[in-house]
Amino acid sequence: MLVGSLVDALDERFPFRRAASWDPVGLQLGAANADVGSVSVCHEVTPDVARTCLETGVDTLVSYHPLLFDPVTSIVDGPTAEGTALRLLGGSISLVVVHTAMDVAEGGTGDQLADALGVKVEGHFAETEVGVEDWIGRFGVLTRKTTLSEFSQDVARALGSDVRVSHSTDATVTKVAVVPGSGSSFTSEAAALADVYVTGDIGHHSVQTATRLGIGVIDAGHIPTERPGVKHLYDVVRKIAPNAEFVRIDPHPWEGVSWSP
Repeated sequence: MLVGSLVDALDERFPFRRAASWDPVGLQLGAANADVGSVSVCHEVTPDVARTCLETGVDTLVSYHPLLFDPVTSIVDGPTAEGTALRLLGGSISLVVVHTAMDVAEGGTGDQLADALGVKVEGHFAETEVGVEDWIGRFGVLTRKTTLSEFSQDVARALGSDVRVSHSTDATVTKVAVVPGSGSSFTSEAAALADVYVTGDIGHHSVQTATRLGIGVIDAGHIPTERPGVKHLYDVVRKIAPNAEFVRIDPHPWEGVSWSP
């Protein structure tokens, strides 16, 4: 299989044309006519992921997050994304990215998060860009009524991460809205659709907005809310290239520290 064939297969499953205009999906490093010998999947290309690929002989890396976002003016060695790109290129490792193309696709990141939390999806919200009509978020219902406190524990257990909860924890929850990754800007939309909003990177003012609108918020973190999607990406790549080798899903970049008086 050639790298270009892998890219085409991923494009068919998660159409790259539906990615946000600012999002560099597709083949980000390497050559389309390079052979695929060993494939790995990761959440994002950290220095550790790059090092592991170089040490294990991986030649093709499929990442959920792009390595390079902004226009690149130089690629030199160092503790930067450009430095990591240089090391991958030096090891003849191709990099393919899916990001928001996967977010909006049916069965993509949003649907995988909803499914992991036991939400029966009824619709979409949270456009990637105004007027585009491609949505990152999903909303729907739980199979049973529960409380915000109980549901927050379910979320923490399902995603393997600590969560933060706002609003009255004894509030009844039946309708849920989710946005994987960073969903702070969609809080008002979620409030019109659900009893609780699950996402990551929620800011103080968004929590205040949610409180005024009477919706609970569960901030489960950027990486954990995307993790079910990345697990699905691994399964997709395995089917496309049966010799795929899973590197890892990157750990949460934050560590919790408990405090008591």
